[in-house]
Amino acid sequence: MRKVKNFSINPQIQIALATGTSILVLAYFSKRVLPEPLSYLELALPPFIALFFATPPTKKKKAVWFGRPLYGILAILLATVLVIGLNA
Repeated sequence: MRKVKNFSINPQIQIALATGTSILVLAYFSKRVLPEPLSYLELALPPFIALFFATPPTKKKKAVWFGRPLYGILAILLATVLVIGLNA
């Protein structure tokens, strides 16, 4: 049980799960909900933002703001909402 808990706490895994969820949501909305499909550039925006947050943080004890997974997850989800909202 301890291995599973440590596995889910890893920041890179959290960012990857948020990115995967974003991709699935965008694909569903692009195919089923929106009147016309999203372009490749619009579909690539949230994973591109995730690229900046998936890099490992610096070796310093005090991590910079993009080294924290919460900000990355919020940025990915906000980008997903913005892409869907602007095309609705």
